[in-house]
Amino acid sequence: MSNRMVFVRKAEQSDFPRIIEIIQTSASKEELKGFVPSRALERRVSGTSNFLEELRKDLQRNEHGVIVAEKERDLLGFAYCHYERDCIEIDEIDVRKECQQQGIGRTLVQYVERIARERGVKLLKTGTSIDEEGEPWKAYGFWIHMGFIDAGKRTEINGLKYVELVKSL
Repeated sequence: MSNRMVFVRKAEQSDFPRIIEIIQTSASKEELKGFVPSRALERRVSGTSNFLEELRKDLQRNEHGVIVAEKERDLLGFAYCHYERDCIEIDEIDVRKECQQQGIGRTLVQYVERIARERGVKLLKTGTSIDEEGEPWKAYGFWIHMGFIDAGKRTEINGLKYVELVKSL
């Protein structure tokens, strides 16, 4: 699939069920084991219920922080960001399993970078989880490829460890 035909737009409230479907099917239970809370793994949702509620509310408020990538009205992936005065934090990027490694994630990140530059923001932040052995989630390599660097900061939230990644624009 060529990402030239992919259109990125602000998400709408009606996209929420399809976004949840992408979250639920973008990785197998085996891939997620050790990287997401066990209760989320049981429900096949990578985010916590708080995350999903926050996402739903942002969609209701018509926030620009949720964007989707689609081709011929078929939702392929999404990004969820928080805009701050001096940085944009990318909380989540998820792409349908069958569309991964086809440039969809890159297209979403480039869109966020363009918005950041338009707003005069010079720093992007994101993170990815680390399993019990200290190995980062598969997205770590994606972020490095996109020009992010490991900030050396490790945090723990709800029993899960995360590594922070940053990119200066």
